[in-house]
Amino acid sequence: MDRRKNESSAKRQILTALIATIPTFTYGIQIGWLSPMGPLLKSDSTPAQAPLTDKHISWMAAALPLAGIVGIPFFSYASDRFGRKICVILVSVLSCISWTMKLTAIMPATLIIARVIAGLAAGGCFVVVPVYVKEISQDTLRGALGSLNMTVCKLGVIFVYAVGMAASYKLNQVVYLAVSGIHVVLFCFMPESPNYLLKIGKEKKAVRTIAWLRSLSKSHKLVTEELHKLKEEQIQFDAMARVPLLSVVQDRTTFSALRMTLMLMAMQTLSGCFALMNYAADVFQRAGTEWRPNTLALFMGSLQLAGSFFTTVSIEKFGRKIPLACSSLVVSVCMTTLATCFLLGKGIVTWLPVTAVCVCILAYGAGLAPVPLVIMAEVFPFQVRARMAGASMAFSFFCSSMTVLFYTPVADQFGAYVVFYSFAAVTFFGVVYTVLWVPETKGKSLEEIHKYWKKTEPVFV
Repeated sequence: MDRRKNESSAKRQILTALIATIPTFTYGIQIGWLSPMGPLLKSDSTPAQAPLTDKHISWMAAALPLAGIVGIPFFSYASDRFGRKICVILVSVLSCISWTMKLTAIMPATLIIARVIAGLAAGGCFVVVPVYVKEISQDTLRGALGSLNMTVCKLGVIFVYAVGMAASYKLNQVVYLAVSGIHVVLFCFMPESPNYLLKIGKEKKAVRTIAWLRSLSKSHKLVTEELHKLKEEQIQFDAMARVPLLSVVQDRTTFSALRMTLMLMAMQTLSGCFALMNYAADVFQRAGTEWRPNTLALFMGSLQLAGSFFTTVSIEKFGRKIPLACSSLVVSVCMTTLATCFLLGKGIVTWLPVTAVCVCILAYGAGLAPVPLVIMAEVFPFQVRARMAGASMAFSFFCSSMTVLFYTPVADQFGAYVVFYSFAAVTFFGVVYTVLWVPETKGKSLEEIHKYWKKTEPVFV
């Protein structure tokens, strides 16, 4: 018994991280919501007063990422100003409003506004939630718990496909509203991030929080060491220039971390996997293979979930660089295979492009999707972590929009093979960049990570 009292436990950290990522689960539901609900809303049996048009559905689809770009700077500022905990709760409150509107006022304008509100919440899912999970996790669990964010997002996508096909429109919205509402209540009992508590001068409360998360006494050596490490980070940043943006630019290590994170986000979104998931039916049709839309969506979501789950359970064993480099390499090979299939025409065996798409999505979920988010939460000082994560995610949303926007016109005008050869080139560059210029962050403190940029200043980093 005495030995257990002297050892740090991961149970409360895992529980807290799981509860903190429920808003991202809800975001996954929002991503996949139009797949089962869109055809229903356009059909003669629509729950709305009249069937929705393709234009309405298009605006509903576009509203989510566009509003997400606005939500990112808001939550970046709010999480530093008001705290991580209250912002995580606010994300679910916004989701509750969105689901309530979809349940009670089924009209085109209302549904679009509901999607805008959901998009604002999405900004918090990729800014506040990863930062909070990182700050409540000890170094040895940071990677595994950090990758949960993407895993539960994919689980939410699968959940909405399954529920959407099995239940009525109104029951769907009631279930999703209940998930968000329960999270609002549950998270009121979760602790604030110890990093933020130190930032606002509540050192005693930070000690209690660290001790509770590690299941240790407040006077334990590990708690004292953790507190000392966090205070050193704060002192180091307090010595920097007081102008927020200039302090980032002037500090070599922080600016290098930002440039690397933006490059990783570009690798992730310009890999083409986001476009592939949105236009999977079109890709299969061009390849001469047709799947039922709902079956396709469920299968693609399941593959991503499998990849994300693999990363969650293995990232602390293999680190960050190996999964990211291997994932990028496999995606590049798959994109090259797809491009070659389109170049050679329909004479090629139909199973080859299907296999390439499936392996690509699986590899993307295992590395390119979750790892950049894990690294993003690890490389910035906590005083600017939320804002830098916000800038990185806004850039990611922008790149995603570009790939979706230009996929169809480029494929129609120049051929699909041009699009996929371009994606293959981006991901191959990602392999080289990861191997040469991305530091391994597994199990390292912020100071240890920043030593990489203090020792050397590569051209691309």
